[in-house]
Amino acid sequence: MDSDSKQAFEEPADPAVPEEKDILKDLKLRGCPICNHMEEVIFDFLAKWQYALTYDENAQEEYATELGFCAAHTWHLATIASPRGLSRGYPRLLEHVAEELAKLNGASPDISNGIAALLKKSESCRVCRLLQDTEGIYMRRLAALLEHEDTRVAYARSHGLCLRHLSLLVPFLTSREVVRFLLLEKSKHLKETAENMQLYALKHEALERHLINDNEQYAYLRALVHIAGARNICALHIRHH
Repeated sequence: MDSDSKQAFEEPADPAVPEEKDILKDLKLRGCPICNHMEEVIFDFLAKWQYALTYDENAQEEYATELGFCAAHTWHLATIASPRGLSRGYPRLLEHVAEELAKLNGASPDISNGIAALLKKSESCRVCRLLQDTEGIYMRRLAALLEHEDTRVAYARSHGLCLRHLSLLVPFLTSREVVRFLLLEKSKHLKETAENMQLYALKHEALERHLINDNEQYAYLRALVHIAGARNICALHIRHH
């Protein structure tokens, strides 16, 4: 680590099982609670890595040897890191790839596969693995809590899960009553969002924009989350086993 360093890099810990109070708090936020939780986890993880890539030579070497992150998380890291940080952290990776390409020149009967092997896949990306573990742990905990009436009351007041996470949660549920509850809540949320979008469009077109409320103004964002999930999560293409 160079003289600019302030503290030693510590690999982010494995995801912990969320406490009931944390899930109930998540249900009070806008959007899908699982997507929101995963976005928080990924931000914390990448924030620590961008710091390490700027200051820690061991982290730079480890990142280079692993061929960095997958494409989606490489660009996600770029939204958090500064140009200076990337300029300090990435040269070793580029040098490593350059050395491997030089070895391929004339030495392999299948150059194309050799080059493709230097592309980081999601299956071996440490960020993808972290998010997949985080997602599974959260869904198991939420499924258990939904067996209780007070959690269902809190869920009914929330925006609910996105379709993707709803589909992934159902196999963890043991009660058909809970499944029916979640389906009816999702149906209600979708209809309410559609109505708010239509009201927004009507008021906007009638030059009554001063009458548009927050529910109507941001209904289109809720619609996108309902159908596709949070932007930073749906783009990850996490593989579930």
